[in-house]
Amino acid sequence: MIILAFDTTSEHGGVAIYRDLERLGEAENQGNANYSVTLFEMTDRLLARLNLTLRDIDLFAVATGPGSFTGIRVGVAAAQGWAQAFERPVRGISVLEAMVEAARPETDWAVPLLDARRAEFYAAVFRRSPAEHPERLGDVRGAWGEAVALDTEGVAAAGRNAAEPHLILERNALPEFFQRLASGQRSTQTVCCLARECDAPAQSLRAILDAQVRWESVSGLLVGAMARLALLAAREGKLQSPAELDACYVRRSDAELHWRE
Repeated sequence: MIILAFDTTSEHGGVAIYRDLERLGEAENQGNANYSVTLFEMTDRLLARLNLTLRDIDLFAVATGPGSFTGIRVGVAAAQGWAQAFERPVRGISVLEAMVEAARPETDWAVPLLDARRAEFYAAVFRRSPAEHPERLGDVRGAWGEAVALDTEGVAAAGRNAAEPHLILERNALPEFFQRLASGQRSTQTVCCLARECDAPAQSLRAILDAQVRWESVSGLLVGAMARLALLAAREGKLQSPAELDACYVRRSDAELHWRE
């Protein structure tokens, strides 16, 4: 299966083409976040270098967020357009899930954190799948399941439903959040906090979280992890049609938040 995976959620995105687990080629965005132009330039160059066309792609994997609202819209629209034009399936991948897949920490729990600005952070909580589920092991990904919803009432930022897997957490609420995560039956289990190397605000959280959790940095592009997750979804029959693909904004845009003003 030929997979085109691309991430337009931040300036640290890019494009990759995989044949199953084999990376055929990769192109990293060079700092210009105008993906309405650069996404198509990167894709065209990569396809030409590999002597492929969009018609050769079997599956489109796109980062659906959280991240830049404009970048997410460009990526989702491109995936829908290409998939519709060539009658191919798509798979939307959360940036937070891709971070866990890229790191594959050796802990019971993983919490990826991503700068959401305003002294807030996007987060999700992933629990390692039990060993008796071998379909989550093997050559495609680590033993990680999907994000789980925890009771975090009073911890999430105002206006968010804390029961949802994707959260927005205020910086000063993070220590309490991790205390709750490590309480009760989870008190003997290990927790790893993940942050991208390029995410300076998230990296700065080490100063207040190091004493509570393990810490790992996620380096490089996430498109390889996205391709692996898309391949897993294909094997599990969980691909999407273009119409089913949706963005994962998590938070409303500034325009929506302040339109009454």
